[in-house]
Amino acid sequence: MCGTDFSLGGTSIQLDGNRRIVMTGRCAILLYSKEEMQVRCGKLIVRVTGDGLELRTLDEDELSIIGLIAEVGFLTGEG
Repeated sequence: MCGTDFSLGGTSIQLDGNRRIVMTGRCAILLYSKEEMQVRCGKLIVRVTGDGLELRTLDEDELSIIGLIAEVGFLTGEG
């Protein structure tokens, strides 16, 4: 499985192919559905779209989403 790691705004993000995304840092779920999830990590909002998305891990330090990931986008929480 191919993996990609990077950091944005104090959050570490790891993509494992198109089947799993792991965010390390203090994050909160803003939107949750099988087709789209939005997660706030500090001032950054991570938008994940796909099919059959599920929250696999949620604790103080890590959040992971599994499913068929089609797109990952990033927005700042600033106007």
